[in-house]
Amino acid sequence: MPGPVCFSRVNSQRNARTKNACRLRRDLEKHKGRTMVHTGTSLEAAHASIRVLVGEKLRYLVPMTIMFMTCYIGLTILAAFAKGVVGMKIVGSVNLGFVLIAFNYVLSWALAIAYGCIAQKKFDPLAARAAAASRKAE
Repeated sequence: MPGPVCFSRVNSQRNARTKNACRLRRDLEKHKGRTMVHTGTSLEAAHASIRVLVGEKLRYLVPMTIMFMTCYIGLTILAAFAKGVVGMKIVGSVNLGFVLIAFNYVLSWALAIAYGCIAQKKFDPLAARAAAASRKAE
């Protein structure tokens, strides 16, 4: 009996991430119940390198997420409960609400660019090491 049908098999415009996820799902189904035989580097070393990668990502992602969510939810709360403050004119017809919304857009782009730079410098080498360690562990 064939395994679960992946959407990416049906979809003619599949992307690499979906394709890899389906391949992993098929491999897991194929090897279900079997033990992994490894040579050379231990499986624990591969897991350790992945733990280092996840820990490093969390070190940056948690503060960035908290910063964005605080500003986003704070703006929403201000718009709902402090309409007089948000409606205060700053320059000409530009009010504080408009400035805060523009700040949210700038903050989103700044965090995305910062994450891209950090990922290139820190996460990509760690991910390459983790991938190499897991390949050796198989």
